[in-house]
Amino acid sequence: MKTLAAPRRATALLAGLVSVGLVLAGCSSDSSDGATNGASSDSASSDGAFPVTIDAAYGDVTVEEKPERIVAVGTDWIGLLDVLGEKPIAVSGEASDLDDYPWLQGLYDGDFNADLYTAEGTDSPEAIAALNPDLILTSVWSADEQLYDRLSSIAPTYVGLETQDEGGDTSWQDNLASLAALTGHDEKIVDETEAKYEATLSEAAAKLPGLQGKTFQLGVLDGDDQQLWLTEYANEPIEALGLTPGDGQPTGEGDSVAANAPKYSLENIDQFSADVVFIVTHEYADPENTFRTAFEADPRVPELAAAKNGTLVYLYGPQWLAVNPPTPSSVQWWVDEVVPQLEASALNTGA
Repeated sequence: MKTLAAPRRATALLAGLVSVGLVLAGCSSDSSDGATNGASSDSASSDGAFPVTIDAAYGDVTVEEKPERIVAVGTDWIGLLDVLGEKPIAVSGEASDLDDYPWLQGLYDGDFNADLYTAEGTDSPEAIAALNPDLILTSVWSADEQLYDRLSSIAPTYVGLETQDEGGDTSWQDNLASLAALTGHDEKIVDETEAKYEATLSEAAAKLPGLQGKTFQLGVLDGDDQQLWLTEYANEPIEALGLTPGDGQPTGEGDSVAANAPKYSLENIDQFSADVVFIVTHEYADPENTFRTAFEADPRVPELAAAKNGTLVYLYGPQWLAVNPPTPSSVQWWVDEVVPQLEASALNTGA
């Protein structure tokens, strides 16, 4: 038997699961430094031999032969499986869920099953078992260790590499490496995919010479208290564009995390002092668009440096999800959506 230990990269805390596969207050990972906390990348490469074992969040996951009936709880698995040329037999939720993930459109036209995920926010072993899977993909956020044991009695179950106590998120690179091993693909595809990912952001940064070294802040509307909280969950792709965290913007290192970051109500709009400001007021927190309307109407907003620069950027749901966290399939879509405004801005052109 070949035992593989996929590399563990530093990841940030997943902040909230709002609906099936929909992370709105989500997570980010440092996908550019290649640091590992476990075995080397070489030890995780696969030659397609089975059985294969992955050291994952709740222990070893062993697959005896190439999976043919993969069940995915969560839409994020669609993009990673597509990189490998694999298709699940079913994905949790409804086909309409892909409206929130436009970069996944066209990658999967198979079955969706709303019963795979319960109203309580957990996986349904009964519904999953009915599909006779030979590999189950889910996460520690919808399957605790007790539920994982039930799922594992149905089929090998992969939930990522980190338990909730360890941070609870796994970078796309580590998930892809694990999936490559579990499905019999060479892990070199991870390096190839990461190179394309980094090239996408590097090419975008080259279009923004006037923004290099400029500061940014990113505020996400909290639906509970109607305040904008600064979060580091999209720092990695934004910093890859050449920007640097501004006042109060958490870095994700040490105590500089979203949990300790400032929250700004409408009364504190002037605290958004960075050169570039991203504001996220998604429909789940602002269904009537009340906060966004009040924010835009505030007479102090035009006086913000970002507003004068043309770099006050409003992100709607999918634009936020695309970088929260970014994935190989989402980053190009996000760049195409957001970078044109930054490229045309007075701050970038010097106009």
